[in-house]
Amino acid sequence: MQSPVPSDARTFARLLGPLAAAVFVGGWVLAVAAFFVIGTETCDEVSVALAGSIKACRDTTSDSVILLTVIGFAATVGAIFLLAIRHLLFALADIEQNTRKGG
Repeated sequence: MQSPVPSDARTFARLLGPLAAAVFVGGWVLAVAAFFVIGTETCDEVSVALAGSIKACRDTTSDSVILLTVIGFAATVGAIFLLAIRHLLFALADIEQNTRKGG
């Protein structure tokens, strides 16, 4: 039975490209979804003794913009990190191949 884990660096590096794309796209989709879920205006009816019932609203758009930026930045950095590891593994595979050939 063959192991599901790739045995050499080049094969493993080929898997990191699609993984980096999935992290980038998935992270930004999550960031946009969080933006729309959190970025709303919430209002409550508050009862004040002398004034009666007052409508108090809170806008959370600024919170959602910050969350969009943080999640998107983390997804971008994560994807760049995976691509850097991919590049490093390809370089190491080339070094190994040249070393085995003797030149």
